[in-house]
Amino acid sequence: MSDNFNFPAIRVAIVLVNWNGWRECIECIDSVLAQAHPNFHLFVVDNDSADRSVEHIGAWCASPEADANWRRQPGVGRYTDAAAGTPVAVRVLDSADHGLALPKEDGRLWLIRSGRNLGFAGGCNVAIKAAGLQDFAYFWFLNPDTVVTRQALPELLGRAQRDARIGIVGSTLRYYHSPDTVQALGGATLNRSNASSRHIGEGEPLSIVPSDGSSVERELAYVMGASMLVSAAFIRTVGLMQEDYFLYYEEADWAARGRGQFDLGYAPRSEVFHKSGANSSKLLPLYSAGFYYRNRLRFVRRFLPDRMGAAKLRLCAEMLYHFARGRWGLARTIAKVLVSKDETAS
Repeated sequence: MSDNFNFPAIRVAIVLVNWNGWRECIECIDSVLAQAHPNFHLFVVDNDSADRSVEHIGAWCASPEADANWRRQPGVGRYTDAAAGTPVAVRVLDSADHGLALPKEDGRLWLIRSGRNLGFAGGCNVAIKAAGLQDFAYFWFLNPDTVVTRQALPELLGRAQRDARIGIVGSTLRYYHSPDTVQALGGATLNRSNASSRHIGEGEPLSIVPSDGSSVERELAYVMGASMLVSAAFIRTVGLMQEDYFLYYEEADWAARGRGQFDLGYAPRSEVFHKSGANSSKLLPLYSAGFYYRNRLRFVRRFLPDRMGAAKLRLCAEMLYHFARGRWGLARTIAKVLVSKDETAS
C-alpha cells in the first residue's frame, strides 16, 4: 500500500493510556503524528501518574525534539524529522471535563487527566467518552510503549473497510529491541479446553508474516490491545470495555462479547514495534502477575464456566512449574488466586 493510499474522510480517534511512562509515550506520539492517514485526533489519558507525565508530555508538545536514545525502525516516520521544534496543538482536560462535548476546533492532541488509576480499560473508556462515538468511525488503541510505521493505520483501515462485519483489526507486532522477531500476528488463539492463550507467531522470525491475513484470522480469538483498531459500530453494539479486569484480558472479553455479531481482522502490513512491558514494568511484577492469573479465571467464569475445573488444573500445573524453578513469588501468587472464592467459584 503506497503512502498516498488512505481514506481521508474516515475520522479516527487514536488512544494511548499512560501511567508513569511519559518517555515511552512521547516516542509513541512522535511516530503517531507522522501517520500517512491524516484524519485523526490523538487522545492521551493519564491514569494519575506520579512522575508528572502530563507536564512532561505538554512540555514536549510545546517544543518537540527527538531523543537520541530512540531507535530507528524500518517504516517508522517521525514528526520531529520534519517538524522538530514546531509545537503540537494540545488541549489538557481535567477529570471533571470527561463528560463534556469536546470543542470542534482542530485540536490535534487531547491530554486527559483521569483523576485516578482506572487501569487500561478504564482509561480507554474515558477516551471513548471524551471523543464521542458520533464523531469518529474508528478508535485505534495503542500501548504507549509502541512506535508505529507510517502505513500502520491505513493498512488497518483498509482491512476494516473491506468487510462490514469486521469489528476489530490487529497489526503485526514486532519487538522494539528485536525488530526481526514477531511478538504477535494480530493477537492470540484461545484453547477453549482450559482457557490458556497463545500469541500467534510469537518468537518467530519476520519471514513468517503472511501476505494475506486470512489464515491468521481463522485462528484469532482476540486482538492484542497493543494495537487494536475498533469500529464505532462495534462499541455502540457491544458496549465499552469491561473495567473490572483493570489489567489483562480486557481485549479477550471484548472480542468474546462481540462474537457472533462481529468478526476479527488482521492487517499483516500494519506494523507496530512494541517494547513489550515497558509501561507495565512500572508495576511490581507479582502485582501484575496477580491480575493476569486472576483475570484468566474471571474470563473463564464469564464465558467458559463449564471449563473452570480445567482452567484451575492448568493454573496448578503452572504453579508447580514456577515452584520447581524456585520462583516462589509467582507460585504463591497463583496459589492465592486459586483459593480466592471470588474468582474460582463456578
